[in-house]
Amino acid sequence: MAFCRELERVRGVSGELVLRRGPAGLEIVANGVFLVSAANAASSRAVVTAAWPHVAADGLDVLIGGLGIGDALDEALACERVSLDAVVELEPAVVRWFREYGGAVAERAADAERAGRARIVVADVADVLHAAEGCWDVVALDTDNGPGWLVRGENAGLYSIEGLRAVRAVVRPGGVAVYWSADASPGFEGALRDVFDEVFTETAVDVIDGRPFTYTMYVARRVDGV
Repeated sequence: MAFCRELERVRGVSGELVLRRGPAGLEIVANGVFLVSAANAASSRAVVTAAWPHVAADGLDVLIGGLGIGDALDEALACERVSLDAVVELEPAVVRWFREYGGAVAERAADAERAGRARIVVADVADVLHAAEGCWDVVALDTDNGPGWLVRGENAGLYSIEGLRAVRAVVRPGGVAVYWSADASPGFEGALRDVFDEVFTETAVDVIDGRPFTYTMYVARRVDGV
């Protein structure tokens, strides 16, 4: 049996947060629910790589909702087409843990911050999405385990029609929003089609304890400026 070693336990903005080191690496548990694990690295990175085939521009401005252990941030910084990579994270402890325990991934992020190519902001991503329009080529949201499996109940608005419209408003024409989901959600896909011009699905597979787990990335594209 594989065991995890608890590194820290804190009271966060939305409840109890636990940082552990498991067989695959770091894990974060929020109120007893897995928030992120190093075992999910492939799908965590796919929330940004799923966007690349659907955006034609270079000099991309990317907004990531949810820092986790930094995999999506690291993957975006590895893409030469990305000009600015901004990450919004609700929990200050998650940001601190990333900087203290994140190893080489955190070091690369720190270098990018010093170069002005990356920013990590402590805020509610919903507030950021309502603050400005037409600012981002890619918005990648990995704040929950999907629209039907919320880590934080207050995030339900992100997946509502009003929330989808708010995301569409901050995506530039030709840009996309990507949503990470542990399970396929036909209802959510239908809502995306009601708001965005084009919707695609991509899958990513994480192998955990020798078993494959398939996750869905919903890629929603804004074609014009209307």
